[in-house]
Amino acid sequence: MILKPLLGLKQLLPYNASNFTGDITAGVIVTFLLLPQSMAYAIIAGVPLTMGLLSGTFPLIIYALFGSSKYLSVGPVSIVSLLAFTAVSSVAKPDSERFLEIMVILSLLVGIVQLILGLLKVGSLLKYVSPAVIGGFTSALAIIIIFNQMDSIIGATTSSYQNFLAYSLEIMTTIPKAHVLTVMIGLISLLFLLVLKKIFRVSPGPLIIIITSILVVDYFDLDKKGVEIVGGISRESPNVALSLPAMETIYALVPIALIIGFISFFESFSVAKNLADKENEDLNSNQELVSLGFANMTSSLVGSIPVAGAISRTAVNYESGAKTKFSLFITAFLMLLAIFYVTPLFYYLPKATLAAIIIIAVVNLINVKQLRHYQKNEPLQAFIFLATFTATLIMGVFVGLVVGIGLTIVLNFRS
Repeated sequence: MILKPLLGLKQLLPYNASNFTGDITAGVIVTFLLLPQSMAYAIIAGVPLTMGLLSGTFPLIIYALFGSSKYLSVGPVSIVSLLAFTAVSSVAKPDSERFLEIMVILSLLVGIVQLILGLLKVGSLLKYVSPAVIGGFTSALAIIIIFNQMDSIIGATTSSYQNFLAYSLEIMTTIPKAHVLTVMIGLISLLFLLVLKKIFRVSPGPLIIIITSILVVDYFDLDKKGVEIVGGISRESPNVALSLPAMETIYALVPIALIIGFISFFESFSVAKNLADKENEDLNSNQELVSLGFANMTSSLVGSIPVAGAISRTAVNYESGAKTKFSLFITAFLMLLAIFYVTPLFYYLPKATLAAIIIIAVVNLINVKQLRHYQKNEPLQAFIFLATFTATLIMGVFVGLVVGIGLTIVLNFRS
């Protein structure tokens, strides 16, 4: 039995007209942020841009109907996209039809995992996992994501990320082969985004740099001079069949589905709980797990990637004046319009600009302040943070999370 069916709809109705302006404003602003992020995170996940765009539409609607947070913006996020790529690329070759099929299956598995955990009321237990584990894990993942964007920034091909030391060396040896125009576009985009981020509370940087770079590449024909561009974006979802894979494939995906289910819930619940506390509102952790499960199952049904609640977009939604979940429906509706009417305008968008947007978006996930706090006040938590961080960078995302959680259990048991 679902915990509270259509809780979001009950929260929305009856609707107070005085909330309309704030909800509309927030919905529009979040769309401007979600549109470039959806494309960027699709690249991280190794899927067509349309699949990323779709992940910011129907899953958001489903979460809004079932979730307990008024502000949580569910859709593609950098960490989940990287975890999904890591998992699927281990069982299928990237850029293949099978890769896309397995990605859709993974979304379904993540949804099933979260639904089961929510119905079993495991959400009440997951909140006791040390924040140091998540801090170290997400910090390492942010660095891995940044490293994976180096191909697009320097305009030269490198192999897939395996571990920090080997990939650092490979980047150093690849830099002499860099494409000068691509590097210039990447660096200018990075600098521009950094400057606008410091000036504005809600930065319009991604949208401005996307429009500017498209115009520059088109006017100077830079795509004919070696600058890689996005190219045509289909208005339809890729024709991906949702068929039952072999059992060995499911066995290979279940561990990462558990990790994604846990990480996406923890990230989503953390930001949603923070805003709920500010407004003196209740937030049901198990309802959140169920709602995210439905959102991921919906993402699978429309042929898209795993989703979660985004920290940055949720904060922007709240700060932009959202009062109810109507803002989430506005964002989803505008995203659908963008897929049908706006995506052709992105043909000349350079991949280096998208890479810059990704880097700026994830750099804040490197939790330096959190580590410094632990070093000064909680040395044991600092050790857990660094152990998780190092293991994730060197031994992989699954091992890193297991090391962090294992250390937490052992140290808590000894104390």
